[in-house]
Order: sequence, then structure tokens, then C-alpha cells
Amino acid sequence: MRMQTEYKRSRFNCVCKKENEYLIYNTLYNSLSRLSEQEYRQYCHLGTAKKELIREFASQGVIVSKEIDELRLYYTYTFLGTKYQKPKPNITVTPTMECNARCFNCYEEGIRCAKMKDGCAEKIIAFLKKMDLRNGIYLTWFGGEPLLNQQWMDYFADCLKKEKISFTSFMITNGSKINEEVICKMRDCWNIKSIQITLDGTFEEYIKRKNYIVQDEFVYDRILQNIKSLSRADIFVQIRLNIDRENAESILELVYDLQQGFYKNANVTYYPAFLTGSKNALSEREKIDIIKQILKADKNKLPVNSYLYKLPKTGACYYNQRGAYSIDAEGNIFICERMLGHSNMALGNVKDGFEPGLEERGLSGREQMCQSCVFLPKCSGGCQNARNHGDPPCFIDKYIITAYLEML
Repeated sequence: MRMQTEYKRSRFNCVCKKENEYLIYNTLYNSLSRLSEQEYRQYCHLGTAKKELIREFASQGVIVSKEIDELRLYYTYTFLGTKYQKPKPNITVTPTMECNARCFNCYEEGIRCAKMKDGCAEKIIAFLKKMDLRNGIYLTWFGGEPLLNQQWMDYFADCLKKEKISFTSFMITNGSKINEEVICKMRDCWNIKSIQITLDGTFEEYIKRKNYIVQDEFVYDRILQNIKSLSRADIFVQIRLNIDRENAESILELVYDLQQGFYKNANVTYYPAFLTGSKNALSEREKIDIIKQILKADKNKLPVNSYLYKLPKTGACYYNQRGAYSIDAEGNIFICERMLGHSNMALGNVKDGFEPGLEERGLSGREQMCQSCVFLPKCSGGCQNARNHGDPPCFIDKYIITAYLEML
């Protein structure tokens, strides 16, 4: 006689109470269920639930067999993904650590403002050749402000092409040094497909926070125009919205402005990033509430579906990914871009013949607070560097998903 399966509620259910119903989103299986008050009572007391409802719950992953250890299942998934996935090398290079802005929240404050040394390009190439380059590399131009050393970028891109190392690239920049000539280089020389530009609010807030060394009253408008020019060149632009309690109102004004300027532009999107480490850092509730306000202002530019329906993460970020390295202007090699410039944290240096793939990489998500969190499959433990500095490690996923559920 076949034994009847005994069920339990999934540990990865995110429950949102509405006025007369409940929403349950499962972060491991990406299922979304809408329950009436009566159905929710049966969900809470499975022993009294109807068979038809049990089958529906099980098909959605809302409930699972009592024999299944979902945490172990997820960790097995991350282990196998880390072991057998062979992503192309992901290399971050910093042509310079110099910057033309003095942002108050910059985590690179106090780092030596060096430019790439002579011979570093060739040493980086030699380092890359020790990896599997059959599918090319994914390159990130970082800084400082990378566009303050375009000459080195030209040279390094030329070296890659001469060595027949295929690459596509991404750039993180404040956008102030972009013009039509630079956009042509991005597209034709540096193989840039997408770019990140940070905006900290509307004009006055932006000028105050960026604190450019050379004051320029037209820089804000020029950057908005640069975003339009980049999109016309088919370069995808991600606008990062740095938010704390002090500039939250200005960010919302900015979102309305962006909605007016880029509503029909598929090459421009934005995402919120919450600042940490200051007295103005937002609380957990405030983070959710401001995302709800952003979604009310413009649902099109904050792609909720990409958070709801992406596969569970096998690692939090490049910190956990084999073949991902960041190289600073001194040639030091790191496993996290947030460590750049701190030579005491370096794995080695490109000049010393460092062998990639032999280093130990920490596994995120093993902390007790992460193991009991329903959002673990979405962030895999979050930012280890933030955790190391005593800041909240959580990625933006949980706030966007929670805000979206509360608005449905």
C-alpha cells in the first residue's frame, strides 16, 4: 500500500498579508500564490487542508515533503553550480584610482590615487592566458574614474585584440568625462555593451554629493544628455540611485524626471542602492517604502520580473565565482572590487606570476541569520565585504520583492 506523503510548509515562503487574502512567493521555486483567508488557514494547519488544495500547494512548492531538507537542497545546488559551471573569466581592471569627484560616501577614500604602471598591461595579459579563454573574457573598467586614463584603456584593449582574446566590457563611471568621441571609443575600441552611472538626486543634491574638484554647473545636465547619447549608440545604461534618508526625497524627484525623459527608452534603466555606514542609513522598513514609491512613480524602469523569476544564485557575487578577479592600478589581484587599493588584502600581483584558481573563496550564506532567511536563494548570503565591515549584507532583491508583493 502506497504511503501518503506528509508535507510541511516550505522554509522559503515569503508571506504577505493583504486586506482579505495572502500572497505567498517562494524564493527557491519562483512561484506566486494568492490565498483566501480560508485557504491560508488550511496552509497554516495542513492536517485540516483539503486534498485538492494540498496538491495545488505542492505543485507550487508552497509545501514540500517532510523528508526534504530544503536548506541542504539549496546548498547542494550551489555546490554543484560552483563546481561544474564554467563561466568566462570576469576581470575588473582599474586604469586609474584617480577621480575627479569627492563623494562623501566613497569607500575608496584614503586609497593612493595611482595610475596603471608601465608594463602592467602585458602582465595582465600573461595572467589572463593562464585561464580558459576559449569563450573570451568579460571585462569591467573601474576606478577611480576610469576615463581619466583613456590612453591606457586604448593600449590594453589593443593588447587584447593583438593576442586574439575576445572580450566584451562594462564600465562604472560618473559619466562626467563622456562625449561623442568617448562614446565612439566605447563602442568601437573598448567593446562596451553596458555602463553604470550613479545619480544621487536632482541637480542641487547631485552637485553637493559628487563634490567635483573642478566645479561645473552644467555637469548634471551634461550627464543626462550623455545618457541619451549612449542609448542612441546602443549602449545599455544602468542608472544607480544611491539612497539614504537625507536624499530620499530628491531621489523620488529624480525618478519622476527620469520617467519623463526615458520612459520609452529601452536602453536606459535604473536600480536603487542603499547607502550604509552612516547615521542617515535607511531602516529596513524605510527601504521597502521608498521602493514602493519608486514603483508607483515608474514601474517600467525597475524590472521587478528580473528579480522575481531569476534562477537561485549559486554564489552571492564575484566574491564566490571562480575566474572573477579585480586588479588595481598597482597590479594587485583581489577577489572583490571593494578591496581594490588595499594591498594587504591582495591575493598576489600580476608581476609575481600569480596562478589563478588556486585561492580559497569563502562561501556566503552560512551564517545563522542567512540560513533562517526566506530570501537566501535570491542573494546566497549577500555582500561578504559589507558583512566584514559590520554593514547589512542584504542585496536589493528582498526589498524589491517585498515592496512589489505589498503593492499587488
